[in-house]
Amino acid sequence: MKKNRAISLYAKIKILLALLCLSLALAIAVLAYYYISFSHMIDVHLSGELFQSESRIFTAPRKISVGELVTLEDIYRYLVTAGYSTQQEQNSPGWLKLKESAIEIYPSANSYFAGKNSLLIEFSGRRISRLRSLDTGNQLLSAEIEPELITTLFGTDRQKRRHLVYKEIPPLLVKAVLSAEDKRFFDHPGFDPIRILGAAWTDLRRGEKAQGASTITMQVARSFFFGTKRQWRRKIKETLMALLLEHRFSKEQIFELYANEIYLGNRGSFAIHGFGEAAQAYFGKDVRDLNLAQVCFLAGIIRAPNRYSFAERRPERAAEARDRVLFLMVENGFISGEEARAARQCELGIVSGTTGASFAGHFVDMVKDDLLDRFSEMELNSQGYNIYTTLDADLQKAAEAAVGWGLNNVDTQLAQKYAAWRKLGQQMVLPQAALVALNPHTGEIKALVGGRD
Repeated sequence: MKKNRAISLYAKIKILLALLCLSLALAIAVLAYYYISFSHMIDVHLSGELFQSESRIFTAPRKISVGELVTLEDIYRYLVTAGYSTQQEQNSPGWLKLKESAIEIYPSANSYFAGKNSLLIEFSGRRISRLRSLDTGNQLLSAEIEPELITTLFGTDRQKRRHLVYKEIPPLLVKAVLSAEDKRFFDHPGFDPIRILGAAWTDLRRGEKAQGASTITMQVARSFFFGTKRQWRRKIKETLMALLLEHRFSKEQIFELYANEIYLGNRGSFAIHGFGEAAQAYFGKDVRDLNLAQVCFLAGIIRAPNRYSFAERRPERAAEARDRVLFLMVENGFISGEEARAARQCELGIVSGTTGASFAGHFVDMVKDDLLDRFSEMELNSQGYNIYTTLDADLQKAAEAAVGWGLNNVDTQLAQKYAAWRKLGQQMVLPQAALVALNPHTGEIKALVGGRD
């Protein structure tokens, strides 16, 4: 009897071990399948220069001349914004060398000038005192420097972005994003067990799904490979993909992907993706010129970007986003309480939703329509063309300011009529205006404003 029991127990153990081995083999097979499948997805979507395949639209080259009122710092900042660096780098449009009161400019093969037009620009006070070609040695009265990027050519979904490499992202913005989204990003392997447990505990206490536990790497996985539908299956896939992304890329590369892809609301008729474009869309600035309050605002709108799309009309919402991240940055030791208090007193300076996001928007639409007569949309979105136009950036800004001022003046004069229409429940038809500036000798369009929005 005892012998039979022993045999029966031994048989059960064998069955249990067999089931365990089978389960283990099945788990390994599933993981291997996902590893191979996800590796292929990464190879297809994230291989090479991801954002270099998008075509970009530029202004005409900027003209400078001897005696022009402009500082060395202004020219340096302009060229850095155009993509120039202080040393030769692959894919850069050029590099520059700073001297005490001069700057040397060396366009690369990727430049508008195709490796030519090297210049020495000397300054006296706040003016250009001398221009010399480094190609020929000749003294010049005027010269051209790199065109300004208007936008990446958008598809039918009207997405806009300005690509940044990691080293171009201000450290203050990195710290603000880490505080708002994933403070242990540089320490965890792609998912954060501490954060998951903390979020679960908070949700249990509140009795609802209130806390998110997605890391920056998981958000990258979601943006590039999965939808936003809330499903436990998607969350598991996100976690597995995040682990694989961490294995394939450095933390800096993952943050760069995140910084260029993250959706940050709509401005005008465009969907804004990435901090480079958002800095222009919300503040009319290069991302490297943002102050502490402004980087905190951008980090603060990540979780609910559409709530802040018209933050210039709802300043209390903008302040809410800024203050939440300032508090977290103090809590994480990135800034002092005094710096946070000073930032709260600083005006955010959010521009109109139809100003920052759609600089030369009607002109860009016109250029795109013309391009679609010559190329397919697939070709434009995959071949990485640089499209140089006749637009004068300074004239365009002046034109937009003039039309905006004129329409505001008309709106002021018609304010009583608008109020009467609203009172009667009648539909308001707002006045429109347009402006086209042409070079009379060549017919080139130098500035174009197509309407109020």
